[in-house]
Amino acid sequence: MDKKLFQFSDMEIWARGDRFFVRYDAGSHQIAMREDEISELEALEASQSTEAAMKMLFALQKRLIKAGINPYVSNTK
Repeated sequence: MDKKLFQFSDMEIWARGDRFFVRYDAGSHQIAMREDEISELEALEASQSTEAAMKMLFALQKRLIKAGINPYVSNTK
């Protein structure tokens, strides 16, 4: 069962069992919703403040780019 842990604007952090996910709008001129897995530590740190949440999101996007994934397009249906 999904449980919302934190929300800031269009970014939400969810727990699904023992896994953690961030849902966010990655688009700049259009809506491009993404859901990406994050660590428990990232989820806990991001829920402390909006600054921490944005820092986590930027680090996640850098990881996705490094893995060859475009973090600015939707991966949800």
